[in-house]
Amino acid sequence: MPGKQPPAATLYEAEEARITGTPGIDRDHTGFSGSGFVDRYDTEGKAATTFDVTVPRTGAYDVGLRYSNGPNPFEGTKSLSLYTNGKKLRQVKLPSTSNWDSWSTRTERVVLRAGKNTLSYRYDAGDTGHVNLDLITVRRHGAPAALFDGSAASQAQWQHTDGRKLEWPLADESSMEVCCGDIRTIDAYQDFKLHVEFRVPLLPDEVTGQDRGNSGIFLQDRYELQILDSYGDTTPATNEAGAFYLKKAPDVNAAKAPETWQTYDIVFRAARYDDEGRKTEDARVTVVWNGRKVHDNIALDGPTASGRAETPATGAIRLQDHGNKVRFRNIKLEPLS
Repeated sequence: MPGKQPPAATLYEAEEARITGTPGIDRDHTGFSGSGFVDRYDTEGKAATTFDVTVPRTGAYDVGLRYSNGPNPFEGTKSLSLYTNGKKLRQVKLPSTSNWDSWSTRTERVVLRAGKNTLSYRYDAGDTGHVNLDLITVRRHGAPAALFDGSAASQAQWQHTDGRKLEWPLADESSMEVCCGDIRTIDAYQDFKLHVEFRVPLLPDEVTGQDRGNSGIFLQDRYELQILDSYGDTTPATNEAGAFYLKKAPDVNAAKAPETWQTYDIVFRAARYDDEGRKTEDARVTVVWNGRKVHDNIALDGPTASGRAETPATGAIRLQDHGNKVRFRNIKLEPLS
């Protein structure tokens, strides 16, 4: 059975925050959470969004700003200033998301006091503005994230890739079943450890190949770790379970039988970029599948098929709907940066 999950992050929607100056609430781009997002950060000194945040104890917290940074009025990293309880903490740099329909998360370490606090993102002198704000998430600094623990409440941390509220049904007391399109986490991540448990269905023998228990886990919405019923296959392949799709086969086939719960334990280090946005290092990943190491700190030289383009921005965890009734449970993520 799944182990005890850490508490989920608390989400605060930007459209429900206190908005002052030029910003407004809009819905003209896809993929946002809640009922809208805050835009029109276009006037220095006259744009701010302030969140009222309550935490149980004084200490360091990870505050993740979900934002979009498209190509207008220029391409590249943009910035806002972060204030805590009325005091300026630092300038926050927000790497490009390439377009206005893609969202990323910039996480900052912030010391908060027990009880009520304010967190404000302002367009100050020296900032560039011109970004859209969707929400913030708040969790204890360095704490693991319970991305799915079997509860409907933890499903609130996911959305369909077009921004729809999650429609994957709870299959039993601990798992959810693939349905109605791919889903992704609302938050996005840089370097992390990820634990995922999955179960592929038992299908008739005449169902073969990529139609047999197909799904996948996309790291940063870019690199697909394949899920498939590969039980009993003698030669690992780049399109079967444990593979980074069409890039690298697992070193061994560690598949269990269909309708048996399996695990992926993943350590991921994102690609690195210089100040001009040029990639200087490939992403690297280690995967332990059902207790056997099948990828050992391998380099990923680019996204897999249907993966999002590489940029300096962080990326979500995406789970694929490939038309098969695959189930997931006990999904946990530990940030490493």
